[in-house]
Amino acid sequence: MFLPERMDQINVLVFESELDAVASAVVRLSILHLVQLDDQEPWAENLRGFDSADVRGKIEILRNRIAVIMRDLGIDDASLRPGETLPDISMGDLDEIAKYVTALELKLQGPIGRRSEIKKKLDRMEAIAGEVAPFLELGLPVEKAPYSFLAIHYGEVRSENLEIVREKIAPLAAVVFPVGKRGKNDLIVLIGLKSDRLKLKHILSEAAFQEVEISKDIKKEVPEVTGELHKQIDELKDDLAAIGSELAAERDGNLSKITEYYRSLRVAALLLKFKNYLKRTKKTYIFSGWIPASARKDVEREIMTAAKGRAIVEVHTPEEITGVQTGRVKVPVLLKHPAFFKPFEMLLSSYGLPDYKVLDPTLFMALTFLFMFGLMFGDVGHGAVLVLIGLLLYRRTRDKTDTMALFGRLGVYCGCSSIIFGLLFGSVFGLENAIPHLWMKPMNNVMYLFKVAIYYGIGVIMLGIAFNVINSIRTRNLRALIFDHAGLLVAIMYWAGIVAVSVFLSNEPIPMKLLIFAIGVPMLLIFLREPIMAILTHRKVHFESGLGMYVFESIIEIAEIFTGYLANTVSFIRVAAFSLAHVGLFIAVFSLADMVRGASGGAIYAVLIHVLGNVGIIALEGLIVTIQAIRLEYYEFFGKFFVSGGVAYKPLGINAQLSREE
Repeated sequence: MFLPERMDQINVLVFESELDAVASAVVRLSILHLVQLDDQEPWAENLRGFDSADVRGKIEILRNRIAVIMRDLGIDDASLRPGETLPDISMGDLDEIAKYVTALELKLQGPIGRRSEIKKKLDRMEAIAGEVAPFLELGLPVEKAPYSFLAIHYGEVRSENLEIVREKIAPLAAVVFPVGKRGKNDLIVLIGLKSDRLKLKHILSEAAFQEVEISKDIKKEVPEVTGELHKQIDELKDDLAAIGSELAAERDGNLSKITEYYRSLRVAALLLKFKNYLKRTKKTYIFSGWIPASARKDVEREIMTAAKGRAIVEVHTPEEITGVQTGRVKVPVLLKHPAFFKPFEMLLSSYGLPDYKVLDPTLFMALTFLFMFGLMFGDVGHGAVLVLIGLLLYRRTRDKTDTMALFGRLGVYCGCSSIIFGLLFGSVFGLENAIPHLWMKPMNNVMYLFKVAIYYGIGVIMLGIAFNVINSIRTRNLRALIFDHAGLLVAIMYWAGIVAVSVFLSNEPIPMKLLIFAIGVPMLLIFLREPIMAILTHRKVHFESGLGMYVFESIIEIAEIFTGYLANTVSFIRVAAFSLAHVGLFIAVFSLADMVRGASGGAIYAVLIHVLGNVGIIALEGLIVTIQAIRLEYYEFFGKFFVSGGVAYKPLGINAQLSREE
């Protein structure tokens, strides 16, 4: 939990006759993070690779075509499950799949096209009904209503031409209905889209349509107008349902084959991707990768079983690999935490992935982030709202590892923290007297709250320094351990500075020994770091930019240390400031509500102000508090120790996400 998962490098040499079996074993295991061998070992640069570009392109095209068919037929999932037998596939199978896919595409082309057209027309007809119906129900003349996208024509045609108009507007999103008689002519209203107005005018012109002034009696025909609209909408829905049944029958009849072929192509793509990492000798193939150390025995056993014992498997720890020690070879990083910490892994990864050799701060980030959020946003009611919003986001997301689901869980955690601090502060939707406080009232203990924020900040900064010291030891970086901006000497100076300020604020004289030995001596040692490092590493003293520039840079660096740590510590005052601002915003809302309460209808206005005020505070301050908590994590905490540049662990297998390039 405090370090990335321990990894081992595995190198495998296998005969060509056992290659396919070994490749299937690797894909089925979904554990091996493959690497290009010539990136790891210079001697492998002259070995030939495995060329599969043509086959890979063919598989990718077929896979995309089947994915489109699955989408059109509503087939959600055809992926392999862990432990299932991998299907075999050959070039002959690819030809068979291509023929099947082509035939099915031709068969589905008609109903899919009709469904698309009907959906478009249905959407337009429903839009027409949605816009025109309210005005008709109010008895407004159709030509006087302020429609945004409708073209409406009222006039007369010969009775025998009415059916011609109906036939010709059938492909369009339009409706025509008679509203009366005038001799041998029918009075009609035609409603369509402005985007089709030229087509509609042409159709009406061919039917000898004549515009007439709208009659007041048109209001009496509202049921006929709305009835005709809903009749056409119902007919379109029936047509859509019929096509849906037709496609459902096709889906049921082809489901097994589609699933089989999709899985086969998925496995073929994975096998080809595996083979792209191969290096070839005369009769053997070599590949290399990284695996979690805990899975070492299982991987070795599976590969040897697949190869029938005809393979050589070498496993090395990172400490045994020269390239890792020199930094030329990167060990992939796998962060392994309980499910609770996954949202914080997301926040961490947005800053960067830690290097394999250094500490994983996810656990401490979770604790410090939630503490800061709750302290700045402490309210039982607001916390409960955040919990509800978080649960809605989480439950509405099908994939629980999706970013939106993780944000939902983070919202739940932040809401719970707000509830806890709301109980400590005695605040429910800004009502300070609704429940008794368990700790303090922020507005009644301003100076105490600022002290809490400052001491909390000191603790976070010292934790960051401690992490940097541990990382320096793990990476064997003596210079960073002693002289870094978050090294041992700076830690001594920082603690001494805190003690000196505390003594000064208590109106006591600052001990000279503290200033000399805990601040002055470390400062001098940092100034002399280059000569000291030369002595410790048994080399000559060398000033790259000259002695004068070295002295100037050292003075600037020491000044930056003092001002930087002062600014870092003071930054945590914002935690207390936002906690007070949270209360202050409620005071403003309550004051505004009190101002309108005595007016006519004031009680209603007061309630609205309370509701809208709470909504505004949750939305605005909740976002600001989140940003501030993340900022303090990134700059004041991570800035002391975080070493980024890690490579994410991405195993190849049926459980991994297959990108378009694969």
